[in-house]
Amino acid sequence: MRLIDVLLRPEVLVFEPLWTVIPGNKAILPVLWSLFPHHRYLLDTDFEVNDELAKTGYAVKPISGRCGNNIDLIGPQDELLDKTSGQFVDRKNIYQQLWCLPKVDGKYIQVCTFTVGGNYGGTCLRGDSSLVVKKESDIEPLIVLKDKA
Repeated sequence: MRLIDVLLRPEVLVFEPLWTVIPGNKAILPVLWSLFPHHRYLLDTDFEVNDELAKTGYAVKPISGRCGNNIDLIGPQDELLDKTSGQFVDRKNIYQQLWCLPKVDGKYIQVCTFTVGGNYGGTCLRGDSSLVVKKESDIEPLIVLKDKA
């Protein structure tokens, strides 16, 4: 059964627009890198380990993986930095330039932002003591203060 066969069934209520499936699939990342190489908001990503990725280190991610499952982080000396397990073990992978999250008070922090109707909708912080943020990772306290003008 295909994903579209499930999503278009009348008894399935989809909260997000179907176009969000495209950026949620990591197979788009090598395509974006080929169209916009060295763009400051993109990481080198390929369907195989290229020479540059081998030099910088890379993350191995399943194309349709979620929540930090089945991620391998490989350092520049080909050492395994972190590894997660999960249900996406038999999927095809992409290989993405290694970029580690900032560490604050012993946790690696990921900033998650949301939009509603094209406008800012909110922010949360996810934190984990390991290099990979997962579904079980903590939601950290966040306060947003108004800029002093």
